[in-house]
Amino acid sequence: MKKDILKNVVLYCGGALCCVILLFWSLDSFNGAQGHWEAEIGQAEQQLALTLRLAGREDRTLRRQVVFSDQAANAHPAGTFTLPEQAEQMRGNKLTFEDTTILPGRVTFEWEGHHFDLMLNSLTVDGKQYDWKNQQPIALVKRVDIREL
Repeated sequence: MKKDILKNVVLYCGGALCCVILLFWSLDSFNGAQGHWEAEIGQAEQQLALTLRLAGREDRTLRRQVVFSDQAANAHPAGTFTLPEQAEQMRGNKLTFEDTTILPGRVTFEWEGHHFDLMLNSLTVDGKQYDWKNQQPIALVKRVDIREL
């Protein structure tokens, strides 16, 4: 009788452990296929430009370019950075929030005096929401802090 109970407990625990392992494996596989955020520093004509996009997903093209109207193109070295992993490599960048539990997640950072919030449903720059579908560049000028005056 005790052998049957012990056998059933071992059998059920083993089955449950296999189910948990399969669940975590499938979630990890799903999460890896969702893409990640990228920030590319470059130029638009003679001005500094930051292109924000969802990378790793060819079926979903989320991409917006932010042009800093008062910054010369050579203000920062050109480069492409995976967010949030490489955020500290972007000179002058301050990562303020990240939730990448389910990719691509949400990444919030401050760069060149502006606040950026990347989410799947929209891009928010300095508190103003922008649609990913609109491909017009977002033009920014340096914000003036009244405390500095």
